[in-house]
Amino acid sequence: MKIALVCPSNILFMPYVGNYTKVLDDSGIDYDVINWDRNGTEDPNNPLKYRDSKTALQRGFIDYLKFKNFVLRILKKNNYDKIIVFGIQLSYFLKPYLLKKKRGSYILDIRDHNRILKAYDIRKVVEGSAYTVLSSPGFKKWLPDSQKYLISHNTTIDNVEELKDCGSAFLQKEKVKIAFIGALSDYQVNIDFIDSVKDCKKVELVYHGEGLFNKDLEAYITQNKVRNVVLTGRYTKEQENSLYDDSDLIHGLRYNENINCKTLLPNRLYNAALHGKPLIVAEDSYLAELTQQYGLGLVVDSLADLEKKVGNYLAEFNFEEYKEKRKAFFQKVVEDNLLFRDSINKFLRF
Repeated sequence: MKIALVCPSNILFMPYVGNYTKVLDDSGIDYDVINWDRNGTEDPNNPLKYRDSKTALQRGFIDYLKFKNFVLRILKKNNYDKIIVFGIQLSYFLKPYLLKKKRGSYILDIRDHNRILKAYDIRKVVEGSAYTVLSSPGFKKWLPDSQKYLISHNTTIDNVEELKDCGSAFLQKEKVKIAFIGALSDYQVNIDFIDSVKDCKKVELVYHGEGLFNKDLEAYITQNKVRNVVLTGRYTKEQENSLYDDSDLIHGLRYNENINCKTLLPNRLYNAALHGKPLIVAEDSYLAELTQQYGLGLVVDSLADLEKKVGNYLAEFNFEEYKEKRKAFFQKVVEDNLLFRDSINKFLRF
């Protein structure tokens, strides 16, 4: 048996692919990862990696159409037994092939909402799948009703013993370091966040990662002579753990202006909790619900008086309660992921 995993981005930005490759590796099953090297940082000689002349992460309809053609050539040539497709956009472009050639022999993995759903009824693709995997239970609010859904969290942790020790030294620091770690998006909330902390003597804001607005934020910081905000740019997967370890709080803020922001659960939720770093998030979202339920960070109603809100949060921070609730959160995550793995193993056997 041979499996194809079809990924519409760089593997660095898709850590959840590891949820599948771990199961496949443990089962000794052969597989190929077909992916889109959007920023031109992966092996150019790998025939399973698609590259175009662009380097920005954002892509349009025509770009996806070209990637679809690349993917279909490989799928038809290799005639894989089963396929795992990542993303709503890819499911749209591959729908005819999946329903005609692979009905019941593919998994659809959904990690966020996409506007293509306005013109695309995803119901048939969901029902034609062996399973449709969601990274957030909140997605059920906008997806069609189905018995095909599984939850697979954006982390490969499968035992609470893997949790890193929590350090409390940041509670005594004169200046707290708030870090954004990941693909930089959501321009306006970051401009507003920078404005809210630019005159704070006790806050340092650091952005690690490359995204759509790095140059715009750098220009804004320079023009406004902001001295306590730094952008470090692209990092490697191997550097990620040290970036979290070097931080005190993790920036998880997004304006909840659309259904995607209201219902998704970002990688930073799991990475921050795994490293024992409280998250800062905006209220009125599924992420805020979980953050409050499990005491994983600070939920704010606005960015006004942020330095005061952070100071009050740290002053009242209960270290032992944080550790206890963090463990309870990961126990639920592990339960969901074990059910996911059992289901994937079942998928591979039939």
